[in-house]
Amino acid sequence: MRITCLLICACFLIGCNLRPSVRGNEGSLQAKSESAEESIPSDQEVDFEGVSFHYDPLVFGDVTKQVVPEHKLEDPTDKPDYVEPKNVRFDFEFKRKDGGGSARLVIYTLEEFDDAYAIDPHMVKWVNDEIAGLRKVLRDPSFRIQGQIPRVEFADASDDFYVKVRQYDFQSGDGIIFVTHWNSEVSLISNRNLVYRFEGITADGKYFIVAETPVSVAFLPDTSPVDFEGYTARSVYFDQGSEAKLKSYRKSISTRLEKLNANDYSPSLEKFEEIISSLKIDSVKP
Repeated sequence: MRITCLLICACFLIGCNLRPSVRGNEGSLQAKSESAEESIPSDQEVDFEGVSFHYDPLVFGDVTKQVVPEHKLEDPTDKPDYVEPKNVRFDFEFKRKDGGGSARLVIYTLEEFDDAYAIDPHMVKWVNDEIAGLRKVLRDPSFRIQGQIPRVEFADASDDFYVKVRQYDFQSGDGIIFVTHWNSEVSLISNRNLVYRFEGITADGKYFIVAETPVSVAFLPDTSPVDFEGYTARSVYFDQGSEAKLKSYRKSISTRLEKLNANDYSPSLEKFEEIISSLKIDSVKP
C-alpha cells in the first residue's frame, strides 16, 4: 500500500514538473518567432536598370520596380495629369494610414520632358521653366517660383509651406529635401497630405529624381478636420480677413513642424534620408 502511494505521489510530482516545461516550450516558440522577425535585415540593397540604393524594409516594406513607358500629351486641351516621359519607378509598400499615397522614387531623363509635351508649346515652356527653376533652387534653397519649389512633374495641387528645407546631395548629384503639405482643394492641414520630398538632378545634368514618403506627426489629425485649434476652413479661406488668417494658420503649423526633431515624424525623416544618401544612378537603360 505504501509503495502504491509513493508511486502515485511520484507520478503527481512528475506531472506537475511537466506542466512548466510545456509552458516553457510555448514561450520558446514565441521567442523564436520574435527572433525571426528581428532577423529581417534593416538594410536592403536595390539594383535595377542602372539605379541602386539601400533602404530599411522594416520601415518601408517591399519595393516594386518597373520601367514606366512614356505617356504623351495627346491634345493641348487635355489636363496633363497623366503626362510623363519614360521613367524608372520604385514604389514602396509603405503608405499613408488611410491606404493612399505610398512612398516612391522616380528617375526621369530631363530632355525627354519636351517630347512628352511636344503637342503644346505652352506646356513645353512651362516644364522647361520648372527645370530651370529647380536648377536655381539647387544653388539657392530659398529660391521659389510664385512661392513654390518647382515640381517638374505636373500636379494639380500646390504646397502650403516648406519646412526642414536644406540642400541634400546624393552620390550622383545635387538635391533639395523638405517637408511640405500639398493641397488641391479647400481644406485644413492634416497628416493626410504631409510628405517628406526630395528633388535632385544628377551631376551630368541628364536625370531628374523625385522621391517622397508620407509622414505624420502627433499633433496633427490624420484627415482634414472640420476645425483645428480655433480655425475652420471657412474662416481661413472665405471669411472677412481670411487671407491674413490663412497666412497665420499656415505659419503656426509650419513653425511647429520646423521645431520637431527627425524622430518626431513617423517614419523618422532619417530613414528616408538613408535612401537618398545611398542613391546611385549610373545610367538609366533605354
